[in-house]
Amino acid sequence: MSILERIRKNSAIAVGAIGLALALFVITDALNSNTGLFGNSSANRNNVGEIDGEQISIKTLEAKTDEKVEQYKQRSNEKTVNQSTIDMLREQTWTELVQQTLYTKEYVDLGLTVTSDELADMFYGENIHPQVKQSFTDPKTGVFDKNIVIRSLKNISEGTDEKVKKQVTDFEDYLEKDGLTRKYNSLLKKGVYVTSFEAKAGFTDRKSIADVDLIALPYFSIADSTIKIDESEIKSFFKKNSDKYKEKENSRKMEFVLFDVVPTKEDTDAINKWVNEQVVQFAESKNDTIFVDLNSDTKFDTTAKPLSAFPEEVQNQLFSQPVSSIVGPIYQNGKFSIYKVSGIKEDTVYQMRASHILFKVENFDTAATIKKANEVMSEIKKGASFAEKAAQFGTDGTSSRGGDLGWFREGQMVKAFNDAILRGSKGDMFVLKTQFGIHIVKITENKTKKLVCAGMLDRSIVASTKTVNGMYSKASQFAAASQSVEDFDKNISEKNYTKRTADNIRENDKSIAGLPDAREVVRWAYNAKKDDVSDIFSIGEKYIICVLAQIKEKDKANFEDAKDRVETDFRKEKKAEILIEKATTAMAGSTNLQDIAGKLKTPVTPVKSLTFESANIPYIGPDNSFAGNVFGTATIGKILGPIKGDGGVYIYNKLKSDCPKLENEKQMQSELQMGRSQKMESASFEVLKDLRKVKDNRFMFY
Repeated sequence: MSILERIRKNSAIAVGAIGLALALFVITDALNSNTGLFGNSSANRNNVGEIDGEQISIKTLEAKTDEKVEQYKQRSNEKTVNQSTIDMLREQTWTELVQQTLYTKEYVDLGLTVTSDELADMFYGENIHPQVKQSFTDPKTGVFDKNIVIRSLKNISEGTDEKVKKQVTDFEDYLEKDGLTRKYNSLLKKGVYVTSFEAKAGFTDRKSIADVDLIALPYFSIADSTIKIDESEIKSFFKKNSDKYKEKENSRKMEFVLFDVVPTKEDTDAINKWVNEQVVQFAESKNDTIFVDLNSDTKFDTTAKPLSAFPEEVQNQLFSQPVSSIVGPIYQNGKFSIYKVSGIKEDTVYQMRASHILFKVENFDTAATIKKANEVMSEIKKGASFAEKAAQFGTDGTSSRGGDLGWFREGQMVKAFNDAILRGSKGDMFVLKTQFGIHIVKITENKTKKLVCAGMLDRSIVASTKTVNGMYSKASQFAAASQSVEDFDKNISEKNYTKRTADNIRENDKSIAGLPDAREVVRWAYNAKKDDVSDIFSIGEKYIICVLAQIKEKDKANFEDAKDRVETDFRKEKKAEILIEKATTAMAGSTNLQDIAGKLKTPVTPVKSLTFESANIPYIGPDNSFAGNVFGTATIGKILGPIKGDGGVYIYNKLKSDCPKLENEKQMQSELQMGRSQKMESASFEVLKDLRKVKDNRFMFY
């Protein structure tokens, strides 16, 4: 239970959800309202975003999100929706709203429409929409009849049920939007073309291979500490390469101290004492349901369950004891649990448990595989470990857990396997053939139809109010003494606390550095100034105090923010200069790679079958720059270099280069064109967001 949940429980604050009208057929919505929170208003404080100058109000987004929440409830058959799901649905709504607005403008500019004839064609013409087919296909026969569609639409049109008419209208809107989307995407894809030159170049890039002998001088051979950095030099380097350091999106970097509320030994002992006291009271209880509901973290479950539904620590006791027996307490997953047998029933099917070792039939030789399985089974019968043999020979996911299949219901496994277990008894072991291969099967428990209804009284080990207050006091003292970034760092050092970092925090993130439900912290970061120190935030069972360490703005290059990357790249440039000079000196007067390698005291490394897709250099790693140089020259049998690569400086001799002849240019064009076309839909959305100047201000509200 989190700190806030505990406060809510103690203060009896109830949280409820307000439902809106149910919508059946709606898949997407018009999403075109632009009303402000308090009526028609263009005040920025009421707008969650802007698309091509058009303001999007928080009222619009919330109304559309509420509709999507109601649709989700209907589909999932749930009465309530948790906050993380609401956040997910709000994210979907925002994306759909942006897409709808952007593409509607595109459709208007291009003059795209879906006519009434085209709409009719989707319902009952020659090009039935898949959604219509799905809705009007007889589930028993699998047959779709367009005449049923026509009759249904006619009956609805002549009927008086306005709700159903609205559903059909909404569905028509969806089909129209889907038709427009398909037309637009078709236009985009038709605009993609691959030339003959591109097809040949693409084929060459994929199929070309080369053998080279090379001398590699890796950058890591020079220690970073030997490269002296002058502030003016790296600033000059930054200015020349500023485009490289522009931020792709808004982000923040925070440093923070975490005060974790952890139950003390005193808290654990108190709960342990409480649980042991409950054993007697639970045993004497006349109404188990009321007793559990009043005293347990978990409400009473009246369902009679099979043995497999209970923890292994209590299975045998629960299923061997009479009604009213107490089992426990046990400690598992951070809580103590006591079980009481409240009822015993019999299922209609058996529960069974077995382990197996699955041998795949190799080269269609079933007899050889059966022989191997029998040999292994013989070893197990002589004392070898079944689990170890399963790990050695098993070919399915159970091999990692000793072949254990756990408990399973009668009929859950394939018939041959199911029937063999059903006939056997605990301890039986045999070889069995099924459609999956050859199994060594060991029955590990006797089959049973027994079901038990057990009341569970559980209590999690949580921090007491005293512990929570003590940690809050500790965090408060730190916060009060850390009003500046200097004090923040000083107090961390003096108190020997751990300073943590959360980098690349985006505007709409819900978590930071692995901490969930940190939305309020993210919102603070986007409203704070650099070096601001936050108040105390409560996240679950933790308190944190933060410092805003960096502000990174999209399309801006800030030297201080990028300084670490700039220094790394600058050192790499300096190392390249040193290594190129060293290589040039060694190459002077040398006629072969062995002579050069001797001077450099490094080996000549042969690299076979180098390709663009596998440009891996031994002891260095992938180096696409080097591969580009190799395939960019037609020179064979000559010492080339030194050249600067991604991972080092190289001197090389291209021994051989080969590329098969392109036999089917049209096919290559088609492959490349298909690949590009598939990227068009998502790529066009990102391009349109930039062209239409989409602004996302949701971080100010959520």
